[in-house]
Amino acid sequence: MKFAVVGSGTMGHGIAEVLAIYGHQVKLIDISWDILNRAKQRMEESLRKFYEKGTVKEDPSVILSRIEMSTSYDVAKDIDFAIEAVPEILDLKRKVFQSLDEIAPKEAILATNTSSIPISEIAEFTSRKDKVIGMHFFNPPQIMKLVEVIPSKYTSEDTANKTVELARSLGKVPVKLRIEVPGFIGNRIFLRLMQEACREVESGEASIEEVDSCARNKIGLPMGIFELSDYVGLDIDVDLWENIVKRGTSDVPCKLFKEKVARKELGVKSGKGFYEYPGNKYLKVKLPATSKVDPARLLSLAVNEAAWLVENNIVKPSEVDDVMKYGYNFPKGLLEIADELGIDNILRNLEDIYNKGYSAYKPQDLLVKMVKEGKVGKKSGEGFYKYA
Repeated sequence: MKFAVVGSGTMGHGIAEVLAIYGHQVKLIDISWDILNRAKQRMEESLRKFYEKGTVKEDPSVILSRIEMSTSYDVAKDIDFAIEAVPEILDLKRKVFQSLDEIAPKEAILATNTSSIPISEIAEFTSRKDKVIGMHFFNPPQIMKLVEVIPSKYTSEDTANKTVELARSLGKVPVKLRIEVPGFIGNRIFLRLMQEACREVESGEASIEEVDSCARNKIGLPMGIFELSDYVGLDIDVDLWENIVKRGTSDVPCKLFKEKVARKELGVKSGKGFYEYPGNKYLKVKLPATSKVDPARLLSLAVNEAAWLVENNIVKPSEVDDVMKYGYNFPKGLLEIADELGIDNILRNLEDIYNKGYSAYKPQDLLVKMVKEGKVGKKSGEGFYKYA
């Protein structure tokens, strides 16, 4: 297959590299040769590491020979599939999709790697709305297995199926949403984790370190919630937060994140966020071994969000769990963990916080029904999953 990747930043050059590793011809398009040459250098470094480890068998120069760089969209005139990976600015995406729509063959699929902009809005920039789809890779694309596949209200079944198959053929785990929702799956759940972490700290229930110690040492997550937020970049976190909330998702009052951004304390990339990172390099944060934070409370809002996604037939429980395992390196799926903690404990925490005046914590009907029917997880033999 022949591909165009528009945007050669972290995500774009990573996606181009993956496609080339799997034998595809790629046209990598960006606005200047300076940017493209930097991308080439990064791909060379990355491929050399993979080659030395034995992860890729072909010589890096052979893989790179499949990537042609250009500052013109003209190279897209004979492609089968395009993936846009430019910054999250709607006007910028409009220009990209209008250019691709004009130049790429009419049967070519146009995908966007957006993490927060509705696919339907992007599709409307083209004359092939049925061939536009979301293909959200996780960072870094060369390593992370997850790809969220998001059909818009216009996307054809054929386009969705081809995109899922493409992701699978690249060694990825595709999770296809039935319908498009703001923030898709991973970012909606990540938002809920940040919101509850923030609420616990701002309400005086726990310190930042206690929240993160619970996440790492009790739940077994690779990073604490604030630590992960620092790693992603607090400006990106706030942007994601605002994008999802302004499209109708209930909010939780929180000043901590915006205050950090206002002080230019953006996390790892600025050397300081909720923690300090000498030399702007990520170092595993030292956390207390014990914490008073209840794991069922810390995960309650995220589980409630997952229940909403399942209840509305957007994804299945196993698909929620694939997103968290392959996109966020959870040791187990979020709903597997919920079953272990007890759905009754999750529900009790939601009700408690909801009664304190936080409307976002209104328990989903699915959770209430599960508890009523005694399907509270592992201890009862059934929760989101069945246990023998």
